[in-house]
Amino acid sequence: MVALVILSVIIMGLASTTITFLHETTVDTVRVRAATVADTRIAEARALPSYTALTSLAEVNTVYPELGWTRTTVVTRDSSPASGCNSPPFPACPPNDLTRITVTVTAPGLATPVSRTTSIAAF
Repeated sequence: MVALVILSVIIMGLASTTITFLHETTVDTVRVRAATVADTRIAEARALPSYTALTSLAEVNTVYPELGWTRTTVVTRDSSPASGCNSPPFPACPPNDLTRITVTVTAPGLATPVSRTTSIAAF
C-alpha cells in the first residue's frame, strides 16, 4: 500500500511537469511563428528595389496569417538635418535620410506582442 502511495505521488508530479512543459512548448511555438511573420515582413522591406517605395509598406492590423493574429507595420522616415557638421571646421553635411520599419505581431496565447525593427538608409 505504501509503494502504491509513493508511485501515485511520483506520477502526479510527472503529470504536472508534463502539462507545464506542453503549455510552454505551445506558447513558444506561437512566439516563433509570430517572429517569423515579423521577420518575413522585414525581409520584404529589404527586398524592395526602390528606397522611396518603403513608405508604401505601412499597414495597420492586417489579419495574418490566421484569424486572431494581427500584423502592424509602421514606417517612419527621418530626413532631418544632420547635426554637428554645419559648424566650422566641418563642411555642410547632407540631411539624414533613414527609414525605420517596425513590425509588431500579436497572436492569441502571446502575453506580449513580438516586434522587429530595422533601419534602412538611402544609398
